[in-house]
Amino acid sequence: MTLLIRILHLLFIVGCIIQSNIMNSKVLIAIIAAVIVVGAAAFVLTSGDDGKTDDKDFDEKSGALLIYGNANGDSCIDEKDVEMIEQLIESGTYLRIADANMDGTLDSDDVSVVKKLISHQSTEAYYLDMTDGATKFDYPIKSFMGIHQFVLMPMVAIGAMQYMDGYTLSPSGMESASMLQSLFDSEINVNTSYNMVDVEKLASLPVKPQYIFCHHESLSNENKLEKSGIQIVHMDFGDFAGSVSAIRTAGFMLDLYDAAQDYVKFTEDVISDIQSKIIGKIGDSDRKTVMCGYMTNCIDKLDGTYTPLAVAAGAKAVLEDSDIDGQYVEFNRGDEWILAYNEDYFFYMNSWAYEGDADETAIYKKAADYFTTLKSYKAGNFVVFNSVMPPALTVAYMAEVLYPDLIGSDYGDRMNQEYIDKYFPDFAKTFKATDNTFVITYDMVKDSL
Repeated sequence: MTLLIRILHLLFIVGCIIQSNIMNSKVLIAIIAAVIVVGAAAFVLTSGDDGKTDDKDFDEKSGALLIYGNANGDSCIDEKDVEMIEQLIESGTYLRIADANMDGTLDSDDVSVVKKLISHQSTEAYYLDMTDGATKFDYPIKSFMGIHQFVLMPMVAIGAMQYMDGYTLSPSGMESASMLQSLFDSEINVNTSYNMVDVEKLASLPVKPQYIFCHHESLSNENKLEKSGIQIVHMDFGDFAGSVSAIRTAGFMLDLYDAAQDYVKFTEDVISDIQSKIIGKIGDSDRKTVMCGYMTNCIDKLDGTYTPLAVAAGAKAVLEDSDIDGQYVEFNRGDEWILAYNEDYFFYMNSWAYEGDADETAIYKKAADYFTTLKSYKAGNFVVFNSVMPPALTVAYMAEVLYPDLIGSDYGDRMNQEYIDKYFPDFAKTFKATDNTFVITYDMVKDSL
């Protein structure tokens, strides 16, 4: 990428931050300073080079729309991308993310593809697959299958059920994600495994899906599925940061971009609200420290599945990435290494029915079984969250637990009700967030422990 494009890209990011009003002035000044430094560094690095090729790909955790032809790497494809591609062609500069047909060159064919995408015309296009890299698909997708509630909840919420010819969800998942009842009524559940798809049951569906959207890197029987003519789409729906790009991109692929953008905006608005009310008002030394756990005795890493949610809620993670090899570390009875961290709170993720009675004491006891020696547990700060919630709501409830005086002691329920009212109106007719349990604290169960 040329020096000018590098600087313009960074200034675009700064502009988005200013517009979203999520950074305080000190952080903003630091970012602007970084733009100047990076720009100067880019000058040094590119001085004397032709600067005509940049093979850098999208950042899957940036929130960007992961469709090639999105030349400026923002959240949409529009005329700005057409103008940028035309400028790149004129200057003889190659930019990988601008290469709409992924043929290794930028020319009028790329402009043609982008114009078709803007005008919602059918065309071959490419997206960034988290497993396979740049991958071709037929735009727009009108037949797909979703795996896991991480995929199903946002897809149903944006109106994609009209194109959903199958899904996979376990019995416990069906019980927990009860806002998806309209999907369950369709009786197109293929099987209960999230790692493979039952090909025989798939063949019994009224319509065989053309694509399968999954939330992780691979399915165990992908070769068999692909030989049957089904394309597997891997996007990071299960990751807090990655889910924003995943939902935007999947929505675009289904020609439901506006609805997907609206769904993502809900998440961005919640995070922005917490930034302004909490993170922008407290010093680093005043942030509560947190450790996160799940799956009986697993401790999440800094950039794992759940710790980023706590950080977005204003907490400070006590574990560094260097403390954990892999996605998590198991804590066994008698281990003392964990006692050295002295976290203020321990957030444990479990799942139970979104609506209806929850045995709060039983859930809390089971969750805390391995962690009763921790400082946070002894201080009454071991907290259990319902992991079925979408990330934005989990962050909202975490913020409420950590800083009720700043965000409000009913913040989670308010955001939850707003989410259900907005995206699941039929379910909302009987749902009241305040009548259900999404967080279990020590104070709620201490008399029955």
